[in-house]
Formats: sequence, C-alpha cells, structure tokens
Amino acid sequence: MFVSRIFLSGLLKCKHRFKISSTRCFASKLSNVSSSSSIIKTDEKNNNLNLNDQKQGMDNNEWLWAYLRNRKNFVDLSEEQRRRVIEIEIQTLRESGERVPEIIPDERWADLLNLPLLESRKKFYGYLFLRELGRKRRAATVALNDIRRSESAKRRAELLSDGKPPTNYPGYSSIFRHIGRHHEKLLREQILLAPARLGEMLVIDCGFEQEHVREYYLSNLVDQIQYVFADITRYHSPSFVYLCNLSHHGRLEAEFTRRASLENMCFEFTELNYLDIFPHDKLIYLSPDSNVEMTSFDHDAIYIIGGIADRTGKKPLTFGKAKRENIKHQRFPIDRYVKFGGGSGKSLTIDQVYNILMTLKHTGSWIEAFKYIPEQKVVERYSEKMDNKQRIHEKYVRRTQ
Repeated sequence: MFVSRIFLSGLLKCKHRFKISSTRCFASKLSNVSSSSSIIKTDEKNNNLNLNDQKQGMDNNEWLWAYLRNRKNFVDLSEEQRRRVIEIEIQTLRESGERVPEIIPDERWADLLNLPLLESRKKFYGYLFLRELGRKRRAATVALNDIRRSESAKRRAELLSDGKPPTNYPGYSSIFRHIGRHHEKLLREQILLAPARLGEMLVIDCGFEQEHVREYYLSNLVDQIQYVFADITRYHSPSFVYLCNLSHHGRLEAEFTRRASLENMCFEFTELNYLDIFPHDKLIYLSPDSNVEMTSFDHDAIYIIGGIADRTGKKPLTFGKAKRENIKHQRFPIDRYVKFGGGSGKSLTIDQVYNILMTLKHTGSWIEAFKYIPEQKVVERYSEKMDNKQRIHEKYVRRTQ
C-alpha cells in the first residue's frame, strides 16, 4: 500500500509538471507567432512603401523615358527637365572619355538650355572644357609666378643684407636692363605712335555685335583683336588700329573690360562710324565676297576689316554693308596663290588679315603675305611651284650660257 501511494504521488507530480511546461510552451509559441506576424506586417508595409516610391519614381521619370525613346523633343521639356538631361549627358560623356567640363558656369546655362540638338551641345561641352582647362593653366601659371616673386623677394633681401645691388638676375650685377610686360607695352606704343601721327590707319568694324548670338563668338572675336598686337614689333611701321562702331555698354565692350581696361589697350576705340572720322574716298572695305580683286597695297587708303567671328562665311555681311554705304570694296587674290582643302573654309581671322596686310605693306609680295594662312587649311601653294619653275629656268639659262 505504501509503495502504491508513493507511485501515485509521483505520477501526480509529473502530471502537474507536464501541465506547467505545456502551458509555458504554448505561451512561448503564441508570443513567437505574434512577433512573427508583427514582423510580417512591417515587412509588408515597407514593401508597399518601396513599391509606392518606385511607382512615383517611374511616374516622375516618364518624361525621361519618352525623351530617350524620341517621343519628346528637347525643346518641349521644361527648364528643370532640360537641366536634368544635360547633367545625365555630361555624366555619360565623362564616363565614355569625352571632353566635358567639371563645372558649368552659371552664365553658360542659358546658352546650353537653348541648344536643341545633342551635337551642338557636345560642341559646347568641348568649348567649356577648353575654357576650363585654360583657367586651370592660368591658375597654375599665377601660382608659379607667386612662387617666383617670393623667391625673388628673398634673394633681393639677401643681396641687400650683403650690401650688393638688388636685381632679379641670377648674378648680382648685369649690364643689361630687365624688360617686363610694362616695357613691352611701352615699346608697342612707341612703334604705333609714328603711324598714328602720319595717318596710317586700319579700321576694325565692330558694328556686327547683333550677329554674334552666342557669347563665345564674342570671346573669340576679342581674342582675334588682341592677337593683332602679339607680333606687332616685327614691322617697323605697322598701321594704327581704330575700333569703330563699338557700342557703349555693349556685350563686346563688356568682354573687353572683363579682361583688361580699354584705356590700357594700344588702339583707339569709338562709338562713331568710320564715315564720320575718315574721308569717304579713302575707305576700302575688305570682303571675301567682293568682285574687285586687290592687286597691291595702297598706302593712302584706309582699309576696313569686318569684326566678325564667322567660321562658315555663308552670309555676305561685309560686302552688303560696303554696298549700302557706297564704299569701295576689295578681296584678296587668294585663289591665285593658294589652294584650300575641301573641308576647310576660306574665312580668315582678324589677326591673320592684319598680318597679311602688314607683310604686303612692307614687302609688296603676296607670296610672303599669304604665308600667314595656316598650313592646315592649305593643300597646295602655287607660289612654291612658280618659284621652282623660275629656279629651273635660271639653272637652264646658266648652263646654256
């Protein structure tokens, strides 16, 4: 009996423990199920949010897909959408190794947004890349000049401390005078002083400002005018340059003043027309569309060069202006001496025209004057053939004698 009671009490204890453990397991399962259900609910919420965001993104980028599939034109997009397209284009071109700028200046965005074709925008990207590269080079040059100035100041202080005469030369004494940019400017002004007094003038007509819609055409035009004075010291009497029809507070004057003040330039500028300054019978307008061929340099004439940065030369702007103002007009006899390539245009820059005129003025030779036409435009120079024939003829004459 005693053994049976002990066995029953053990069974009751085990049953009680089994009930407690089973209730605990059931409670833990309920908690796990509730937590898993909450996790599933949060995951479903996140997925729904991501799907909504993706749908909104797809809705927002529908215009981009339509543009990429040629269903929309660049002109039909809004300004913000065009900016987004330009940013994508720059990133894609940069990854493919094309020449694109790192930063687009704020004043260039208006020109970019108004370019409807991709090829024209790619050309503009290349132009901005070169401008940015030039700015970086100039900044590096300025940094090097600052380093040189600091080293020169240290060397000057050392020479003064040693009681020697200060100079920027490697040696502490020299019989030669150091010539800087200021002295070079004075030399150019002295060279141009005599022709200005003698009335040997050359006019650059700046009245075509409205024809240059894009800003970099004006920048190119200012570069050409400044290049006129790069090698002016090679001529003993270069013609003095007049800038006529330069509108006050215009875009061209603003481009000049952005680089340097017009008062510091080696030429005269005015808002007046050349007809109000010079005699009408002395003016000759140089135009590639003229039907009158120039034979020699007229020292009494005042030649006019059109201030146009035109690479195509399709519009006869200078010829039309000369006809309207009843001015004599002439063109260079380029076809007699030079054969241009098929893909190269016959348009010349202002500095090239000036150098051709000055070489013709000093030498009287069209052969020497047309050497300022770039070699990449020329396929053949007829003058070289003429010189070779003349040399062969001279050799033959000498042998027969």
